[in-house]
Amino acid sequence: MKRYLIIGSGLIGRLVAWRLIHAGHAVTILSSDDIAGTDSAGYVAASMIAPFTEAVCADKTIRSLGKQSQQLWSQWLAEFAQPVFYPQSGTLVVAHDSDKAELARYQRRAEYILQPADYQQLDRQQLTTLSPALAETFRSALYFPEEGCLDNRQFYQRVGEFLSQYADWQIIEPVMRLSATTLEQLCQQTLGHSVGKFTTVIDCRGNGSTADMEDLRGVRGEVLRVYAPEVDLQQCVRLLHPRHPLYLAPRPDHHYVIGATVIESADRSPVSVRSAMELLSALHSIHRGFAEARVVEMRAHCRPALADHLPTIRQQPWGYQVNGFYRHGYLLGPVMVNELMNQLLSTSASGGRYAS
Repeated sequence: MKRYLIIGSGLIGRLVAWRLIHAGHAVTILSSDDIAGTDSAGYVAASMIAPFTEAVCADKTIRSLGKQSQQLWSQWLAEFAQPVFYPQSGTLVVAHDSDKAELARYQRRAEYILQPADYQQLDRQQLTTLSPALAETFRSALYFPEEGCLDNRQFYQRVGEFLSQYADWQIIEPVMRLSATTLEQLCQQTLGHSVGKFTTVIDCRGNGSTADMEDLRGVRGEVLRVYAPEVDLQQCVRLLHPRHPLYLAPRPDHHYVIGATVIESADRSPVSVRSAMELLSALHSIHRGFAEARVVEMRAHCRPALADHLPTIRQQPWGYQVNGFYRHGYLLGPVMVNELMNQLLSTSASGGRYAS
Protein backbone atom coordinates (compact mmCIF):
# COMPACT_ATOMS: atom_id res chain seq x y z
CA MET A 1 0.00 0.00 0.00
CA LYS A 2 1.30 3.42 -0.98
CA ARG A 3 0.56 6.68 0.83
CA TYR A 4 -0.44 9.81 -1.06
CA LEU A 5 -0.80 13.41 0.06
CA ILE A 6 -3.41 15.47 -1.81
CA ILE A 7 -3.46 19.25 -1.47
CA GLY A 8 -6.93 20.62 -2.28
CA SER A 9 -10.38 19.04 -2.13
CA GLY A 10 -12.34 20.42 -5.05
CA LEU A 11 -13.74 18.13 -7.72
CA ILE A 12 -10.35 16.89 -8.92
CA GLY A 13 -8.93 16.41 -5.44
CA ARG A 14 -11.99 14.37 -4.49
CA LEU A 15 -11.81 12.26 -7.64
CA VAL A 16 -8.11 11.55 -7.14
CA ALA A 17 -8.56 10.63 -3.47
CA TRP A 18 -11.60 8.47 -4.21
CA ARG A 19 -9.87 6.46 -6.94
CA LEU A 20 -6.61 6.05 -5.01
CA ILE A 21 -8.47 4.66 -1.99
CA HIS A 22 -10.43 2.30 -4.23
CA ALA A 23 -7.08 1.13 -5.62
CA GLY A 24 -6.01 0.18 -2.10
CA HIS A 25 -3.83 3.15 -1.16
CA ALA A 26 -3.81 5.42 1.89
CA VAL A 27 -4.73 9.07 1.31
CA THR A 28 -4.25 12.21 3.36
CA ILE A 29 -6.06 15.36 2.24
CA LEU A 30 -5.00 18.85 3.27
CA SER A 31 -7.60 21.43 2.30
CA SER A 32 -8.83 24.87 3.27
CA ASP A 33 -12.38 23.83 2.31
CA ASP A 34 -14.83 21.76 4.32
CA ILE A 35 -15.86 18.20 3.52
CA ALA A 36 -19.09 19.50 1.97
CA GLY A 37 -16.91 21.34 -0.57
CA THR A 38 -18.99 24.52 -0.52
CA ASP A 39 -16.07 26.74 -1.55
CA SER A 40 -15.11 24.83 -4.69
CA ALA A 41 -16.02 25.51 -8.30
CA GLY A 42 -17.23 21.92 -8.63
CA TYR A 43 -19.86 22.55 -5.96
CA VAL A 44 -21.30 25.50 -7.93
CA ALA A 45 -21.10 23.99 -11.43
CA ALA A 46 -23.90 22.75 -13.69
CA SER A 47 -21.87 19.51 -14.07
CA MET A 48 -22.94 18.68 -17.62
CA ILE A 49 -21.34 15.60 -19.16
CA ALA A 50 -21.54 16.90 -22.69
CA PRO A 51 -18.65 15.80 -24.92
CA PHE A 52 -20.42 16.62 -28.18
CA THR A 53 -21.90 20.05 -27.55
CA GLU A 54 -18.72 21.13 -25.77
CA ALA A 55 -16.61 19.89 -28.67
CA VAL A 56 -18.63 22.05 -31.06
CA CYS A 57 -17.46 25.05 -29.05
CA ALA A 58 -13.88 23.74 -28.82
CA ASP A 59 -12.37 20.91 -30.88
CA LYS A 60 -12.38 17.16 -31.45
CA THR A 61 -10.12 16.56 -28.46
CA ILE A 62 -13.02 17.35 -26.13
CA ARG A 63 -15.22 14.81 -27.90
CA SER A 64 -12.78 11.91 -27.65
CA LEU A 65 -11.71 12.56 -24.05
CA GLY A 66 -15.25 13.34 -22.95
CA LYS A 67 -16.55 10.04 -24.29
CA GLN A 68 -13.95 8.23 -22.19
CA SER A 69 -15.06 10.16 -19.13
CA GLN A 70 -18.69 9.22 -19.79
CA GLN A 71 -17.79 5.55 -19.50
CA LEU A 72 -15.79 6.14 -16.33
CA TRP A 73 -18.61 8.10 -14.68
CA SER A 74 -21.04 5.25 -15.27
CA GLN A 75 -18.61 2.74 -13.78
CA TRP A 76 -17.55 4.85 -10.81
CA LEU A 77 -20.98 6.13 -9.75
CA ALA A 78 -22.27 2.55 -9.67
CA GLU A 79 -19.98 1.95 -6.68
CA PHE A 80 -22.09 4.10 -4.36
CA ALA A 81 -24.74 2.35 -2.29
CA GLN A 82 -27.07 5.31 -2.88
CA PRO A 83 -27.52 6.53 -6.46
CA VAL A 84 -26.38 9.90 -7.74
CA PHE A 85 -28.85 11.71 -10.01
CA TYR A 86 -27.33 11.23 -13.47
CA PRO A 87 -29.95 11.44 -16.22
CA GLN A 88 -28.49 10.66 -19.62
CA SER A 89 -31.42 12.10 -21.53
CA GLY A 90 -29.39 14.10 -24.00
CA THR A 91 -28.98 17.79 -24.81
CA LEU A 92 -31.27 19.94 -26.93
CA VAL A 93 -29.72 22.95 -28.68
CA VAL A 94 -32.30 25.58 -29.60
CA ALA A 95 -32.58 29.16 -30.77
CA HIS A 96 -35.42 31.64 -31.14
CA ASP A 97 -36.59 32.52 -34.64
CA SER A 98 -34.72 35.83 -34.44
CA ASP A 99 -31.50 33.89 -33.81
CA LYS A 100 -31.87 31.23 -36.52
CA ALA A 101 -28.48 32.23 -37.89
CA GLU A 102 -26.87 31.17 -34.62
CA LEU A 103 -28.40 27.71 -34.85
CA ALA A 104 -27.35 27.36 -38.50
CA ARG A 105 -23.80 28.42 -37.58
CA TYR A 106 -23.73 25.94 -34.71
CA GLN A 107 -24.93 23.13 -36.98
CA ARG A 108 -22.23 23.88 -39.54
CA ARG A 109 -19.65 23.69 -36.80
CA ALA A 110 -21.14 20.41 -35.56
CA GLU A 111 -20.94 18.94 -39.07
CA TYR A 112 -17.24 19.82 -39.14
CA ILE A 113 -16.30 18.64 -35.64
CA LEU A 114 -18.60 15.71 -34.94
CA GLN A 115 -19.74 12.50 -36.58
CA PRO A 116 -23.22 12.15 -38.14
CA ALA A 117 -24.36 9.74 -35.43
CA ASP A 118 -23.55 12.21 -32.65
CA TYR A 119 -26.68 14.32 -33.13
CA GLN A 120 -30.05 14.58 -34.85
CA GLN A 121 -31.95 17.49 -36.38
CA LEU A 122 -35.50 17.65 -35.00
CA ASP A 123 -38.47 19.38 -36.56
CA ARG A 124 -41.41 20.71 -34.54
CA GLN A 125 -43.26 17.40 -34.47
CA GLN A 126 -40.19 15.43 -33.38
CA LEU A 127 -39.39 18.02 -30.74
CA THR A 128 -42.95 17.83 -29.44
CA THR A 129 -42.60 14.07 -29.00
CA LEU A 130 -39.29 14.38 -27.18
CA SER A 131 -39.83 17.57 -25.16
CA PRO A 132 -43.35 19.03 -25.25
CA ALA A 133 -42.30 21.87 -22.95
CA LEU A 134 -39.65 23.13 -25.37
CA ALA A 135 -41.91 22.63 -28.40
CA GLU A 136 -44.22 25.30 -27.00
CA THR A 137 -41.53 27.87 -27.80
CA PHE A 138 -39.20 26.44 -30.45
CA ARG A 139 -39.82 25.12 -33.96
CA SER A 140 -36.71 22.92 -34.23
CA ALA A 141 -33.68 21.71 -32.31
CA LEU A 142 -30.44 19.81 -32.57
CA TYR A 143 -30.53 16.76 -30.32
CA PHE A 144 -27.43 15.12 -28.84
CA PRO A 145 -28.90 11.94 -27.33
CA GLU A 146 -25.83 10.56 -25.54
CA GLU A 147 -25.22 13.54 -23.25
CA GLY A 148 -26.32 14.10 -19.68
CA CYS A 149 -25.58 15.81 -16.40
CA LEU A 150 -25.11 14.70 -12.85
CA ASP A 151 -26.20 16.30 -9.61
CA ASN A 152 -22.93 17.73 -8.35
CA ARG A 153 -24.29 18.36 -4.85
CA GLN A 154 -25.35 14.73 -4.51
CA PHE A 155 -21.97 13.59 -5.82
CA TYR A 156 -20.10 15.84 -3.39
CA GLN A 157 -22.18 14.43 -0.55
CA ARG A 158 -21.59 10.80 -1.53
CA VAL A 159 -17.86 11.14 -2.14
CA GLY A 160 -17.51 13.36 0.94
CA GLU A 161 -19.06 10.65 3.10
CA PHE A 162 -16.66 8.13 1.57
CA LEU A 163 -13.60 10.29 2.15
CA SER A 164 -14.59 11.23 5.68
CA GLN A 165 -14.55 7.50 6.45
CA TYR A 166 -11.50 6.32 4.52
CA ALA A 167 -9.19 9.34 4.15
CA ASP A 168 -7.27 11.39 6.70
CA TRP A 169 -8.79 14.83 6.09
CA GLN A 170 -7.13 17.87 7.66
CA ILE A 171 -8.45 21.44 7.42
CA ILE A 172 -5.64 23.96 6.93
CA GLU A 173 -5.10 27.53 5.85
CA PRO A 174 -4.84 28.06 2.07
CA VAL A 175 -1.47 26.99 0.65
CA MET A 176 -0.13 29.81 -1.50
CA ARG A 177 3.02 28.09 -2.81
CA LEU A 178 4.24 24.52 -3.00
CA SER A 179 7.86 23.44 -2.97
CA ALA A 180 9.90 20.73 -1.30
CA THR A 181 10.63 23.14 1.54
CA THR A 182 7.07 24.38 2.08
CA LEU A 183 5.71 20.83 1.86
CA GLU A 184 8.12 19.64 4.53
CA GLN A 185 7.12 22.53 6.78
CA LEU A 186 3.43 21.92 6.13
CA CYS A 187 3.65 18.21 6.96
CA GLN A 188 5.69 18.78 10.10
CA GLN A 189 3.32 21.47 11.38
CA THR A 190 0.06 19.76 10.39
CA LEU A 191 0.78 16.04 10.51
CA GLY A 192 3.80 15.84 12.81
CA HIS A 193 5.99 13.93 10.39
CA SER A 194 8.09 14.40 7.26
CA VAL A 195 6.65 14.63 3.76
CA GLY A 196 9.02 11.75 3.00
CA LYS A 197 6.48 9.35 4.49
CA PHE A 198 4.31 9.87 1.41
CA THR A 199 4.90 8.13 -1.89
CA THR A 200 4.19 11.43 -3.64
CA VAL A 201 2.22 14.68 -3.38
CA ILE A 202 -0.62 15.65 -5.73
CA ASP A 203 -1.51 19.32 -6.06
CA CYS A 204 -5.23 19.76 -6.82
CA ARG A 205 -5.67 23.36 -5.64
CA GLY A 206 -7.23 24.69 -8.84
CA ASN A 207 -7.09 28.47 -8.74
CA GLY A 208 -5.05 28.19 -5.57
CA SER A 209 -2.06 27.17 -7.71
CA THR A 210 -1.80 30.43 -9.66
CA ALA A 211 1.38 31.46 -7.82
CA ASP A 212 3.04 28.19 -8.86
CA MET A 213 1.71 28.02 -12.43
CA GLU A 214 2.41 31.21 -14.34
CA ASP A 215 0.12 30.24 -17.24
CA LEU A 216 -2.90 29.53 -15.02
CA ARG A 217 -5.72 32.06 -14.81
CA GLY A 218 -9.20 32.27 -13.31
CA VAL A 219 -12.29 32.48 -15.54
CA ARG A 220 -15.42 33.70 -13.78
CA GLY A 221 -18.76 31.99 -14.22
CA GLU A 222 -22.14 32.96 -12.76
CA VAL A 223 -24.78 30.35 -12.00
CA LEU A 224 -28.42 30.39 -10.86
CA ARG A 225 -30.43 27.61 -9.28
CA VAL A 226 -34.20 27.80 -9.56
CA TYR A 227 -37.20 25.76 -8.49
CA ALA A 228 -39.78 25.70 -11.29
CA PRO A 229 -42.72 23.36 -10.52
CA GLU A 230 -44.53 24.48 -13.69
CA VAL A 231 -41.68 23.34 -15.94
CA ASP A 232 -40.87 19.76 -16.88
CA LEU A 233 -37.63 19.52 -18.84
CA GLN A 234 -35.82 16.19 -18.86
CA GLN A 235 -32.96 17.09 -21.17
CA CYS A 236 -30.16 19.59 -20.80
CA VAL A 237 -30.82 22.68 -22.89
CA ARG A 238 -28.47 25.08 -24.66
CA LEU A 239 -30.08 28.29 -25.87
CA LEU A 240 -28.07 30.01 -28.60
CA HIS A 241 -27.94 33.78 -28.68
CA PRO A 242 -25.29 36.15 -30.11
CA ARG A 243 -24.83 37.89 -26.74
CA HIS A 244 -26.60 35.85 -24.06
CA PRO A 245 -26.21 32.10 -24.69
CA LEU A 246 -27.49 29.97 -21.84
CA TYR A 247 -27.23 26.39 -20.65
CA LEU A 248 -29.73 24.65 -18.40
CA ALA A 249 -29.22 21.41 -16.49
CA PRO A 250 -32.09 19.59 -14.74
CA ARG A 251 -31.98 18.48 -11.13
CA PRO A 252 -34.45 16.37 -9.14
CA ASP A 253 -37.89 17.71 -8.22
CA HIS A 254 -38.15 20.49 -10.85
CA HIS A 255 -34.93 22.22 -9.86
CA TYR A 256 -32.66 23.57 -12.57
CA VAL A 257 -29.14 24.98 -12.78
CA ILE A 258 -28.67 27.83 -15.25
CA GLY A 259 -25.48 29.48 -16.39
CA ALA A 260 -23.97 31.34 -19.28
CA THR A 261 -21.35 33.85 -18.35
CA VAL A 262 -17.66 33.31 -19.11
CA ILE A 263 -15.78 36.35 -17.90
CA GLU A 264 -12.00 36.72 -18.09
CA SER A 265 -11.62 37.64 -14.47
CA ALA A 266 -10.63 35.99 -11.19
CA ASP A 267 -13.23 38.10 -9.36
CA ARG A 268 -15.43 36.02 -7.06
CA SER A 269 -17.72 38.79 -5.86
CA PRO A 270 -21.51 38.15 -5.96
CA VAL A 271 -23.45 37.89 -9.22
CA SER A 272 -23.87 41.26 -10.91
CA VAL A 273 -27.28 42.78 -11.54
CA ARG A 274 -26.69 42.80 -15.30
CA SER A 275 -25.72 39.12 -15.38
CA ALA A 276 -28.71 38.17 -13.24
CA MET A 277 -31.08 40.10 -15.51
CA GLU A 278 -29.62 38.55 -18.66
CA LEU A 279 -29.74 35.04 -17.25
CA LEU A 280 -33.29 35.39 -15.97
CA SER A 281 -34.52 36.99 -19.17
CA ALA A 282 -32.99 34.24 -21.28
CA LEU A 283 -34.40 31.61 -18.93
CA HIS A 284 -37.92 33.04 -19.14
CA SER A 285 -37.69 32.99 -22.93
CA ILE A 286 -37.26 29.19 -22.88
CA HIS A 287 -40.57 28.44 -21.17
CA ARG A 288 -43.20 30.72 -19.69
CA GLY A 289 -43.42 28.50 -16.61
CA PHE A 290 -40.09 29.95 -15.47
CA ALA A 291 -41.89 33.23 -14.78
CA GLU A 292 -43.13 31.76 -11.49
CA ALA A 293 -39.91 29.93 -10.68
CA ARG A 294 -38.23 30.65 -7.36
CA VAL A 295 -34.57 31.67 -7.38
CA VAL A 296 -32.94 29.34 -4.89
CA GLU A 297 -29.35 30.46 -5.30
CA MET A 298 -27.11 32.87 -7.21
CA ARG A 299 -23.39 32.20 -7.07
CA ALA A 300 -20.22 33.13 -8.88
CA HIS A 301 -17.00 31.16 -8.99
CA CYS A 302 -13.81 30.96 -11.04
CA ARG A 303 -12.66 28.02 -13.11
CA PRO A 304 -8.86 27.46 -13.46
CA ALA A 305 -7.84 27.70 -17.11
CA LEU A 306 -4.74 27.47 -19.27
CA ALA A 307 -4.23 29.08 -22.66
CA ASP A 308 -5.68 26.18 -24.68
CA HIS A 309 -8.50 25.48 -22.16
CA LEU A 310 -7.30 21.88 -21.77
CA PRO A 311 -6.23 20.30 -18.47
CA THR A 312 -2.70 19.27 -17.63
CA ILE A 313 -0.77 16.81 -15.50
CA ARG A 314 2.67 18.17 -14.70
CA GLN A 315 5.36 16.33 -12.79
CA GLN A 316 7.42 18.32 -10.30
CA PRO A 317 10.39 17.22 -8.13
CA TRP A 318 7.98 16.88 -5.19
CA GLY A 319 5.00 15.33 -7.01
CA TYR A 320 2.28 16.22 -9.53
CA GLN A 321 0.11 19.19 -10.47
CA VAL A 322 -3.34 18.39 -11.91
CA ASN A 323 -5.02 21.55 -13.09
CA GLY A 324 -6.43 23.72 -15.89
CA PHE A 325 -9.88 22.15 -16.26
CA TYR A 326 -11.62 25.41 -17.24
CA ARG A 327 -15.36 24.60 -17.71
CA HIS A 328 -14.64 20.91 -18.31
CA GLY A 329 -14.05 19.63 -14.79
CA TYR A 330 -16.89 17.10 -14.82
CA LEU A 331 -16.44 16.33 -18.49
CA LEU A 332 -12.69 15.66 -18.44
CA GLY A 333 -12.03 15.00 -14.74
CA PRO A 334 -12.40 11.19 -14.84
CA VAL A 335 -10.22 10.64 -17.90
CA MET A 336 -7.48 12.88 -16.50
CA VAL A 337 -7.62 11.20 -13.10
CA ASN A 338 -7.41 7.85 -14.87
CA GLU A 339 -4.32 9.08 -16.71
CA LEU A 340 -2.82 10.28 -13.43
CA MET A 341 -3.45 6.85 -11.89
CA ASN A 342 -1.60 5.24 -14.80
CA GLN A 343 1.32 7.57 -14.27
CA LEU A 344 1.41 6.93 -10.53
CA LEU A 345 1.56 3.19 -11.18
CA SER A 346 4.31 3.55 -13.78
CA THR A 347 7.91 3.69 -12.60
CA SER A 348 8.80 5.62 -15.76
CA ALA A 349 6.10 8.28 -15.41
CA SER A 350 7.26 11.68 -16.60
CA GLY A 351 4.05 13.71 -16.62
CA GLY A 352 1.65 14.19 -19.50
CA ARG A 353 -0.40 16.75 -21.31
CA TYR A 354 -3.51 16.43 -23.39
CA ALA A 355 -3.43 18.91 -26.21
CA SER A 356 -5.14 19.37 -29.52
